[in-house]
Amino acid sequence: MKLRRSVFIAISVLLLASLACNLGVSAPTPPQSGEQVATSVALTLQAQGNQPPAAGEPPPATTSVPSITPTPTITLTPTPSIPMVSVSVDTNCRTGPGKIFDYVTALLVGEKAEVIGKNTPSNYWVIKKGGATCWLWGKYATVEGNVSAIPEMPSPPTPTPALPKAPKNFNVAKACAPLVPPQFLLTAILTWGDNSDNELGFRVYRDGAQIADLGPNVGGATDTFPVLMGVPVQYGVEAYNATGASARKTSVITCP
Repeated sequence: MKLRRSVFIAISVLLLASLACNLGVSAPTPPQSGEQVATSVALTLQAQGNQPPAAGEPPPATTSVPSITPTPTITLTPTPSIPMVSVSVDTNCRTGPGKIFDYVTALLVGEKAEVIGKNTPSNYWVIKKGGATCWLWGKYATVEGNVSAIPEMPSPPTPTPALPKAPKNFNVAKACAPLVPPQFLLTAILTWGDNSDNELGFRVYRDGAQIADLGPNVGGATDTFPVLMGVPVQYGVEAYNATGASARKTSVITCP
């Protein structure tokens, strides 16, 4: 009986040992010392490509990331969609390109007007100022904006000018030098005021006959002529242009 019990106990021990091996129970890892921990950290850093500093050396400097300054945004000034014109000298604006056309208004220094057309051969801009449309000489003009789309505009027909105004303040001064009696040598000095801005010239008359054709903006003439004593001599002057002549101004003198 004792023998059977001993055998049973031995078999049980063998079975328990076999089960313990099959379960794979591992013994707990003993705690590491401070030196072992330092060694482990050094090996980890080395595996990651970072070498720990040697004893007594400062830690490596931290690589700084450069700051990026943002590029400022450039704001472009848009080109005006409507071309505008200004002038450096006060400039008259007329019904067409030239002084022969009627005056409409003026573009003054500091003012701006819309450009609606151009006439390149004559160097004129067609503009709108207030409710008026007129032609502005380009000599003193500065245009802002895109003018490529502005249409070329033909010059209007040359207007028929109005008659010029008659000269004003017409006067004849005389100097009479004796010749063989009853003759005198008359020197007549004629003066007048230019009262018109559209004349082509002035015609001078003596006793109804034209004796001179002068240019525009002239205000005087001299005539020397032998006359009989006491016989009146009539002088006259008129302004003229392509349309015709003004009223004639006259004055009568005698010698002596």
